[in-house]
Amino acid sequence: MKRNLFYIMLSCLLFSMVACEDNIEDATSKHKYGEEDSPYLRSDVTSTITSEIAFEVGRFAPFVIQLEDYADLFEDKMNMSVAELITGLENESVVFHNINIGRRIWDKTSPTKGTTGWYYNSAGGITTVDDEFQTTSLDFDKTTKTITIDINESAKAGTILSFNVGFAINGSDYDDYLRFAFNVSVTDPSLIISSVSIPDGNYSADPINLTDHAETIEYNLGLSVEEFLAQLDVNEGGTIKMYVINLETEEWDITSSYTANGAGYWLNNLGEVCSWGDDGFSYYVETNQDEQIINIGRGEDLSPTEEGKEPKIGFGYKDTTDETKFIRFIVTVALE
Repeated sequence: MKRNLFYIMLSCLLFSMVACEDNIEDATSKHKYGEEDSPYLRSDVTSTITSEIAFEVGRFAPFVIQLEDYADLFEDKMNMSVAELITGLENESVVFHNINIGRRIWDKTSPTKGTTGWYYNSAGGITTVDDEFQTTSLDFDKTTKTITIDINESAKAGTILSFNVGFAINGSDYDDYLRFAFNVSVTDPSLIISSVSIPDGNYSADPINLTDHAETIEYNLGLSVEEFLAQLDVNEGGTIKMYVINLETEEWDITSSYTANGAGYWLNNLGEVCSWGDDGFSYYVETNQDEQIINIGRGEDLSPTEEGKEPKIGFGYKDTTDETKFIRFIVTVALE
């Protein structure tokens, strides 16, 4: 009985040793990927170039990467120059694909923008130009050796997405690579959100102090508060004009003339430009240059605003010689 038990134990030991050899071989041999496979992404933080891209509403401009700026990295990680990289793409010894970071694999999805680019949705997924959620795009130009990231003109402030692409030496794996990670956001540094509570009484007002927003004015217009007010078009030679903005469509009313004092407007109960005495005339918005304030006041015989039903009005200032220079206000108005 003891002899049988000894042989059983010996057989188990030999079997386990063979199994271990199989496991060791599986763990150390490289996996061979086929045309339809998605190779794993070998972890290497030194092979990643990360770009933080903040697109500003109203001033969208493409973000361009020059591959030559990373020539040393291509030499280090892929053992080739940028010129050799382009040649490799032509003869298919080099590949250019998306990378799915969540799954840590290379994504071989065919280009959806031209022959070397893709469109991405608001979640960073690959999509097409016709997708209603299409937010940004990437285009790789072999001739100029550039990668260009562009944003959909309709992208809203607060949009955040990320996507990755990479170049790799084509073979049984993509272990020799250089990855470009793009973290895209849409911001609106021109926007000032404020509120006023207008005291009871015909034509009373509650002011917005422009000096409280000096940094925003400086950043967006390149002017101090004093310079900004001096450049209003009510002054001789002034190039900055005040406009009312439709908050639903975000369109600037560039056709209406001032209907209140100085650079200012009367607005009806819908926030639209009107004149004093028109049906529904409700508020006035006037820029007071001497006091460096924007006065927001009420018309005649208006009832107090019900809590939770305070309307919003929109207006802004734009340099008529450079439309990339502007500030916008969204103001919640309460009548006491």
